[in-house]
Amino acid sequence: MDILNYKEPITKIYFVRHGETKANKERLLFGQLDWDLNKEGIKQSGRAASKLSKIKAHYIISSPLKRAVHTAKCISKKQKIKKIIIEKDLMEKSEGLWEGKSYWQIKKEDLKVYKQWLKDPFRNKPPKGESVLDLNKRVIKFYKRVLKKYNGKNIIVVCHSGPIRLFVLYLLKANINKFWHLKTEHCSITEIHLSKKHAMVWSINRV
Repeated sequence: MDILNYKEPITKIYFVRHGETKANKERLLFGQLDWDLNKEGIKQSGRAASKLSKIKAHYIISSPLKRAVHTAKCISKKQKIKKIIIEKDLMEKSEGLWEGKSYWQIKKEDLKVYKQWLKDPFRNKPPKGESVLDLNKRVIKFYKRVLKKYNGKNIIVVCHSGPIRLFVLYLLKANINKFWHLKTEHCSITEIHLSKKHAMVWSINRV
């Protein structure tokens, strides 16, 4: 059964996770550190741009972080859209003082705080960072703006794994503890269709 009423305006969102960075390659927790794409990330962005060229986007929206903006620029060239709209609420979760470190390094340097964080990683925050629930509030704010501002449009949204996973969970009314159960590869495409009252997750992590 199709829960969307296609007689109403349908907003189609194509979420794209940014391409790979050196920090991803080194498996660092880097949150809002402003790393740019590496060579592989640039190639991934080009492939995503080619796949998305089959659809006609009205707008491209991006997190302000370099890795997302660089990916968005690759896509915008194919789409022939000059302006990229920057949305701060799409930034990755801040990992505070843990940014730029591996989990191994964090456990070695800050074991007591790390164990405390593990007791409830959805509500607890890294030192001077954000919780998953903090990020979720930003994602919901963005969702409400999208429905109001871009109703009936096709939008490409370039951001990060955290916001994409939380957006999907929110629309499916799934428990936030499923956050780490969703996988988003670099430059994967997650397609979502929205009407005023309903949402359909068309595809997740398409590469």
